[in-house]
Amino acid sequence: MPRKRLFPISQRAGNYKIMLLNLIKKGGLPGSFALLISIGTLLLMLPGVCTRDLTLVDAFFTACSAVCLNGLAVVGTWEFTFFGQLIILILIQLGCFGILSLSAIILLLAGKELSLSETLIMYNLNDRFSLGCTESLLRTIATYTLVCEAIGAVLMLPGFILNGFGFLPSLWYSLFYSVGSFCNAGIGPLAGDIAAAGRYVQVISLALIFLGGLGVYVIYDLLQILHNRNHHMRLHSRIVLKCCAVLIVSGTLSLFLISMLPGGGNLHLFDAFYLSITSRTAGYSTVDLSRLSPACLTLIIVLMLIGGSPGSTAGGLKTTTLAVIFAALASSFKGDNAVIISGRTVALRTVLRSFTIAVMFILIVVFGGLLLSAVSPQLTDRQCFFEVSSALGGTGLDAGWITPQLTGPCKLMVAFFMFLGRVGPLAVFMFFVRKEKPAVLHYPEERVIVG
Repeated sequence: MPRKRLFPISQRAGNYKIMLLNLIKKGGLPGSFALLISIGTLLLMLPGVCTRDLTLVDAFFTACSAVCLNGLAVVGTWEFTFFGQLIILILIQLGCFGILSLSAIILLLAGKELSLSETLIMYNLNDRFSLGCTESLLRTIATYTLVCEAIGAVLMLPGFILNGFGFLPSLWYSLFYSVGSFCNAGIGPLAGDIAAAGRYVQVISLALIFLGGLGVYVIYDLLQILHNRNHHMRLHSRIVLKCCAVLIVSGTLSLFLISMLPGGGNLHLFDAFYLSITSRTAGYSTVDLSRLSPACLTLIIVLMLIGGSPGSTAGGLKTTTLAVIFAALASSFKGDNAVIISGRTVALRTVLRSFTIAVMFILIVVFGGLLLSAVSPQLTDRQCFFEVSSALGGTGLDAGWITPQLTGPCKLMVAFFMFLGRVGPLAVFMFFVRKEKPAVLHYPEERVIVG
């Protein structure tokens, strides 16, 4: 007579699910990404993954780069077997969603509803967009991501075929670069990367990079407007759209004009346009960055640190952070006591957080660049600052194949900056602080002379 199970399978699965949710809740966003990186490292150490011997540090660096959607590489993706590239692609997609978001999305797509505890966890991890809109927001994330990646892969396929890659390789390249572009990963299986794919594929890639870096909150807001004409666009969406337009136009013109100077690299207008977008988000490049002038590289560092928009796959300070800082500066010059954007007052807490993020980014880049320069004498100071900015900004651009020259400890240092840039320095800080303390006591004001 068969032994009866003490617990039904569904009950045990539910217990495991609760344990996983509690684990991720305690670990927060940093903990979930650390878990993904650990699993990815173990998978990349399996036999038959790479065409050459892969050390533990290199496997960890590659997994960290894929999960953090960065793109910096110590081993070219084309040196991995199909099995290895498939693991990297899965890590990129998981890094885009995150463990908890992915599990919640699977439940919703299966027709199940989230429990109150799961909804509250997702509500806290999604910048508290709206508790009532949490499930709707998750559905939007899943649908928007998968639809964009599928359409991008279909559109890229003819471009690779016409470039003579063959049908099956073209099918794989189109899928990989579609996911990599939308997720702003900057990782590709071609030895020449996106530069070897041709202009047609580059245009499709550029559109996917922009859509991925725009942020799901903006997309959700735009979809709400399409469904309901009376819905007014949120201030966040207006700030993001305006900042993206200004940064793209100013970045393109600045890179193009600077490159026209003697020794500047003489960028084509399309290459300058592509670089102005990808340097803030993805990390793909249509040109060799090592031939660009120091002025161009410095401007790229600034764009890498600015990054994309909140709720997107991009890293950096974020466009809204930059907008709030400039609005606060403008208000200070005008003598106003409040920060106002488009007829709306920005909360003091948001202003303080924006300046905190900016100062933390600057300090980390300066400290990281100096530290990397001290332990890597084979690299110039500019290369070190470029490498740290690329890692922290989540961009993955490499000005002259710098990353493979790093020693083991330096690779771990850069991997830490990639991780920090993906989850955000403020998120890591809040992870250790655990929670924000509400102001219980109000102290008397006293003037401090500054400036």
